[in-house]
Amino acid sequence: MVVKNFFFFCLIVFCCEQTFSQKLMDGAWKSPQSLTTLNAAPVALIPFPQKVEWGKEKFNLSGNIYITFFEKDSAYIKNAVHSLQEILSANNIISKKRILKNGAFIPENSVFIQINNDLPVKVEGYKLTVTKSAIKISGKDAAGAYYGVQTFRQLIEKNHQQFFLNTCTILDWPAFQFRAFMHDNGRNFQSIEMLQSQIDILSHYKFNKFHWHLTDNPAWRIESKIYPQLNDPKNRKPGRDPEKTYSFNDIRNLIRYAKERNVTIIPELDMPGHSAYFEKAFGFKMGTDEGMKILEKLIDEFCSEISSVDCPIIHLGSDEVHIKNPKEFIERMSTRAQSHGRKVIIWNPGLPAAKGIIEQVWNEKEAKMGKIVKDNPVVDSYSGYLNNYDALSLIQRFFFHQICNQPDGDSMAFGGTLCCWPDTRVDNKQKILLYNAEWPCAITYSEALWCGRPENAYQYMNRLPSKNSEAGKYFHEFETRLAKHRDKYFVHEYFPYVQFGNIDWQMTDIISHQKEASIEGVFSEKEESKKIKEYSEKTKLITGGVLRLEGYFDSEKLSNDSIETIYLTTYLFSKEAKQIHAWIGFETPTRSNRRSAGIPQIGKWDANGGTIWVNDKEPIAPKWENPGAYKYLKPTWETPANEIPYTDEEFYWTRKPAAVYLKSGWNKIVMRVPRKYSEQVWMSVFIPVKLNAGGKWVEDGFVKFDANHL
Repeated sequence: MVVKNFFFFCLIVFCCEQTFSQKLMDGAWKSPQSLTTLNAAPVALIPFPQKVEWGKEKFNLSGNIYITFFEKDSAYIKNAVHSLQEILSANNIISKKRILKNGAFIPENSVFIQINNDLPVKVEGYKLTVTKSAIKISGKDAAGAYYGVQTFRQLIEKNHQQFFLNTCTILDWPAFQFRAFMHDNGRNFQSIEMLQSQIDILSHYKFNKFHWHLTDNPAWRIESKIYPQLNDPKNRKPGRDPEKTYSFNDIRNLIRYAKERNVTIIPELDMPGHSAYFEKAFGFKMGTDEGMKILEKLIDEFCSEISSVDCPIIHLGSDEVHIKNPKEFIERMSTRAQSHGRKVIIWNPGLPAAKGIIEQVWNEKEAKMGKIVKDNPVVDSYSGYLNNYDALSLIQRFFFHQICNQPDGDSMAFGGTLCCWPDTRVDNKQKILLYNAEWPCAITYSEALWCGRPENAYQYMNRLPSKNSEAGKYFHEFETRLAKHRDKYFVHEYFPYVQFGNIDWQMTDIISHQKEASIEGVFSEKEESKKIKEYSEKTKLITGGVLRLEGYFDSEKLSNDSIETIYLTTYLFSKEAKQIHAWIGFETPTRSNRRSAGIPQIGKWDANGGTIWVNDKEPIAPKWENPGAYKYLKPTWETPANEIPYTDEEFYWTRKPAAVYLKSGWNKIVMRVPRKYSEQVWMSVFIPVKLNAGGKWVEDGFVKFDANHL
């Protein structure tokens, strides 16, 4: 609709002529590398090495390349050599292996790999040297050699049909020794082949653990020979792949496949909660004496089939459940697993952990800004959930997250795990990667895990720093690297991400309305004009094409008794009149449950009353296929609503972008963003996008933003 001139005259006065009454905190946040070092890199490296020096020459990667190594190292570097062969073959480069005796001359035009335990780096570290005539990769250990090869992968550049590497010297090591990714296959089964393809990519970004959540309410996914009723589809949740089970051969094969890529599988046998299938199969719960006896036998069975060499760590779950005998239960189960030579992990909060048990911290409210390492070793997951928040806003959360709330790891702060919990039923399992933005998020998390973060910057995890601040420049630099990886390595993979840290807005303070009033009454022209005048001196500058608005207000200030609204204004410049496309969105449902106001009605942008104006006109809203559907204002766990798979139209990054018409010169963008109910994900999205040559939506550099333009 066209909004009358009087309203927009007020909005211009309100949003554009005022100076800020308050600036957001923009501290001098730093990464382990300086901006000068990061910006000087001729290639986009993720995670970025701890130390690097660049030369001015190039190594031409052409013809026959020799992969050379000492005979004494052959057993330790076999995975690194195999990975190197795959990299060269993928670039149509022929390679041959050449085994050397100690002290032999290293031939030119070769990649030399060795183990050097005396390298001045931590465990899993490496040194990579590229000269004009040869490449040398020295690993502190077998893992270090493998990770040196993964950095080699990213150093390769192509000019026409010629491949080359810039000369350089890299000395690198991980800040944390525990770098994990988790999939929940208890709720949504994924094939072994799908998991293998993901482990491939995770290993490229130096993840070394795969946390495999194998059991949850729908099913015990592990083969059981002693209790076959656990594999009987009738005892599993209908619609949740009740016939799908991982055989012990499947599990062994995935463990072997992962080990070849320096990834250790950590299976999770979740107990005593998240176990509806168990009561259905046996008639009693896990926490009973009968239940504990069965679980001990199941642990015995698993450990007899899967050796401690292949599987040194077992996760026993233990969260989100109340039982009469928590201490007895967790001690019995932990002791049973330990009797088979396994280390044990459980969730925290969860059942009380005995001394020496590894605790995986997941509750953000208790962990943020405080010390999370206490009596037991810790794995950090408190900000590492892919299914929570909005997919793109997770990028800033993971980038600024200080793992374990300390700069690097030690004997108590092991590292972190990024978790994917798609509780809602998924039909097309590949959509798990799309709806949860797995790859851009995992790659960002890998940077925080490998590089570490010198200081805790929790405030930036929920609201971006100004783009002109030092912290903002660091984020922009990383976004640029991430976009290059999207375009180079993920041509055929889901990679829903575009750069969004260069967009500024003028934001009003909260305008409150009576909750009983209708949306039409609250947002009538007369009422809006009145409120805009009233709040005309309460503006501040904020940054981000994706905004999680709770992060900008004190939680005590947010009301559950009224409709709360803010207005955002920015200007973008176009050299010519042109139609562009943009990702535009408001409330985004989490992927763990269907809580949201649902699909808007026809002609509307937001089910909560949000909208957007471009030069005083509303763009045409999406043509909703299911207008008014999927409205659930409370969490839907274990309800019929959670059995409805998500659809592409529910997420701004999966539906077709909106058409936006720009005039030549400056264009005014105004967004109205209401908060209508207490558990709403209060957010807004506006990011111009364009199709690249590969058919992916990427950032549109055609337009420039300036929230201060008059």
